[in-house]
Amino acid sequence: MRHATLLVATTLTTATIGISGASAQMGSNSCASPNAISGIGSFPWSTVGATTDGTAAVLCNFFNNSQVYNDVWFCWTASESGLLKFTTCGASFDTKLAVYLGCNPCPDESTLIACNDDATCASGPTLRSIVTVGVEAGESYTVRIGAYAATVTGTGNLTIESGAMGESINPANNHRYVLYSATTWSGAEATAQMLGGHLVAINDAEESAWIQTEFGLFGGVNRRIWIGANDVASEGVWAWTTGEPFTFSAWNAGEPNNASGIEHYAEFFGDVALWNDMPDSGGTPVHVALAEISEGGGGGNTCPADIDNDGWVAGSDMAAVLSSWGGTGTADIDGDGIVGGADMAAILGSWGECP
Repeated sequence: MRHATLLVATTLTTATIGISGASAQMGSNSCASPNAISGIGSFPWSTVGATTDGTAAVLCNFFNNSQVYNDVWFCWTASESGLLKFTTCGASFDTKLAVYLGCNPCPDESTLIACNDDATCASGPTLRSIVTVGVEAGESYTVRIGAYAATVTGTGNLTIESGAMGESINPANNHRYVLYSATTWSGAEATAQMLGGHLVAINDAEESAWIQTEFGLFGGVNRRIWIGANDVASEGVWAWTTGEPFTFSAWNAGEPNNASGIEHYAEFFGDVALWNDMPDSGGTPVHVALAEISEGGGGGNTCPADIDNDGWVAGSDMAAVLSSWGGTGTADIDGDGIVGGADMAAILGSWGECP
């Protein structure tokens, strides 16, 4: 695999993809045999009569509820590489939506890329779901759709479309910065890695001011932007996921305060260009994320998933992640302080010879 090349002026268009047989479009009630779909489009589904056969996951933990109830399943194959948005906007009930790498039967959170409960759709009812994921042409992904509550079912459409909100080149370093919707910090970092970079590392006041000008009030909305700073490895010792020295900060007054002992990830207030620490879930505010992508990929190690430095991302690197699961060390590819699903996603998303 190679990192996805992203252009916001993409040729991808939203169009319904025809699939033979009405049942093939409605989603499978069995995680072991998801219905096959492909390409960009809108795909109808129904959870009426569905049962819950998928496992709960940390990334799906919203309002102390980590399960996706009465779920249906698709195996979706990407027709193009890029950043794509998966939504249930317009569904008849309060949905939850999850996307996993690959189409292995009944995936667990080791391959979970992104999950969302409540999101803001451009129109229609609230309490619907949106996730944004970097994908590779020809690769397959499992899509899981269900409900927040165990007693609720209904119908809707899975819409898959271009997911980049905007991008700009910073003339000071010639890096590309890509803005996209995100829920959790870890999911945002995993998406940034799939695009060939990391969440942005802000190295000086000039870069901070440029980010505020370009993205802080993007679309006329005051944005709360996930950035790459975190102190998961050591409380109070902040670091960038790129591995660059942490020499600049712009914390809001009284921050970081690690409220409730769970705030280990940094957000950027778009209106004032100041930072705040938050939990991985992001809480109730609507977040976006900003990836920074250099020509070589990410501004630091150009192939961070190559743990053994042999020039390839392969089985030995996957073994290193599995043997360090739940711990720390070089297998912590995304720099969040723990070896887990996001690191496995980075391995699978970079599989093959390093660029």
